[in-house]
Order: sequence, then C-alpha cells, then structure tokens
Amino acid sequence: MKNQLEQAHDKNAPTPERMRRHRFRKEGAALRLWTTVARLRDAGDIGDDEVAAAQRWRAEFDYAERGVVETSLSDYPGEKGDIHTWMLGRGKCAARLRRMRELMGDGLHSRIEMLLVREMRFSEMAHLIFPDDNRAQARTKTAAQCALALEWLSEYYKNKNLQK
Repeated sequence: MKNQLEQAHDKNAPTPERMRRHRFRKEGAALRLWTTVARLRDAGDIGDDEVAAAQRWRAEFDYAERGVVETSLSDYPGEKGDIHTWMLGRGKCAARLRRMRELMGDGLHSRIEMLLVREMRFSEMAHLIFPDDNRAQARTKTAAQCALALEWLSEYYKNKNLQK
C-alpha cells in the first residue's frame, strides 16, 4: 500500500485518504479503482457485456440522480438544447431507471445499488444480506447474485436496443 501511495504523487492521483479506503491496481501509467465489478470480471464470472452494462447503468444513474454526465459537453452526442431539454432528458432517464427497478425487483436492484453506487465489497454486502451465514459462503452467494444482477442488466440493454 505504501508503494502505491508513493507512486500516486501527481495531481490527478487519488488522495491518500482514498488510497487507504479503496484498493487500486496499476494499468499502464494510471491507477484504477479495483471495483467489485472488476473482481467479477477478473474471476471470469462476468464478461465485457456485463461490464459495459454496469458502466451504462452507472452513467444513467449519475445523469438521472445528479445531472452529471462524465464527458465534455462537446463530446456528448445526447441532449442538445436548453436547460428545459436537459431536464426533460434527466426525467426520461429517471423514468427508465424506475421501470428497470420494477422489472428486476427489489432484490436484484439492491445488489446493483450496493455494487455500483455504494461500491461495497462482497464481504460488506454479504454481512448485510446474509448476516447469519458463514462468512465465506455468504460472500460466495453474494458474488453470484451480483453476477446474476449484471447479467440481467446486460440482457435488458441488449433487448432494449433490439426493440428500436
């Protein structure tokens, strides 16, 4: 961990506090947050489609809940127009997320939120979901449920695109 702290000296590096709270891995010259989604991918439990679906869902969540788009406005191919158009787009995005929640149910949705919004570790999720189970067994169950939730998201986005 100290080695990562020493390497993270440039202005775009995570703060020392964040370095202590999260695990990072080196990808080229950059430090990347090693998320639970990355762990599932590295373990072979999910593929690129599920990772892309997770990124898309998180981007839609950020847009609907916070009005944040993680790209420069000149690169953004989406909403054009004034503040009213932007807010209508946010509303449509929020309605789409609400519909997805209704379709997937509260159980899968809570896994998605813990995984993508709260960025919880499997052990933290397992403690909440299966408080009385063996820790290793609860963690394994939780990881499997998260993989299933991401697979559901991926299928939803694929089917949504086929309907257009």
